[in-house]
Amino acid sequence: MRHTVELVAYTDPYCTWCWGSEPILRHLQEAYGDQLSIRYVMGGLVEDSKTFNDPMNGIGGSNWLQAIADHWVEASRRHGMPVAVTEFVRTPFASTWPSNIAYEAAKLQDVTLANRYLRRLREVAATEGAGLDRVELLADLAQETGLERNRFMADFKGQAEDEFAQDRRECLARDVRGFPTFLVAADGKERLARGYRTYEQMVGLIDLLAGEPVERRKPAFSDFSVLDFVEKYGSAAVREISEVFEVPNAQAVEALDRLVVVGSLECQKPGLLYRTPASVACDVTTGRCG
Repeated sequence: MRHTVELVAYTDPYCTWCWGSEPILRHLQEAYGDQLSIRYVMGGLVEDSKTFNDPMNGIGGSNWLQAIADHWVEASRRHGMPVAVTEFVRTPFASTWPSNIAYEAAKLQDVTLANRYLRRLREVAATEGAGLDRVELLADLAQETGLERNRFMADFKGQAEDEFAQDRRECLARDVRGFPTFLVAADGKERLARGYRTYEQMVGLIDLLAGEPVERRKPAFSDFSVLDFVEKYGSAAVREISEVFEVPNAQAVEALDRLVVVGSLECQKPGLLYRTPASVACDVTTGRCG
């Protein structure tokens, strides 16, 4: 029997445990297919870095940026998604709110592209160390994702702020105080799941709400299926391949590296993200590429 499964992810592009949840969400997407829909709600993790304080994780005070970097490294050891903090500590950011508003601006244009854009924002925050409170960078990334830049800028400075305020009101109404938080619904029944959850925990909750095991598929593991996966999503970490295909990290690395050797994928920095190679522009008249 088919079921309707809905997942609302309360999140922030800078949240390391939201970054760590990417393999879980992709696993759920691949397992449930069109039975599952995911909606993202921006929570605004850090309004002002000067006053932000997270004593549980030792974040706050004059050394807040290094403390966040240390927290990311520790979290990465646990959730397995890559982080690169060397550049991050050289690029202070005043607030995560601009990146939240940027997602809203992208969503006003195209929801599918907006979700790809959110992933790109997470990648930049976790692995590239660029400050996502710079509007020009946010617009560059939007254009890179396929969004229309002028429309993005207009929405960013206009309606997107209202959309972000509405998302924060939804967080308040649901008593969402930390990220990630997930609202999971199956066939009209729903439950809030606070914090990072494993794939097995999410599946168990979905089955509980549905009243029976919901049909899932397990993708076959091969170099071709790994390539198809990376092409579908645009990028992948070793942890994502390991999680989705349910294979050890070493086996995932071997498959990804074989694809790099034959030129099907590229990985600019070891231990970070694998991508499909950048397309080569060709002149349709002369046939010259470069």
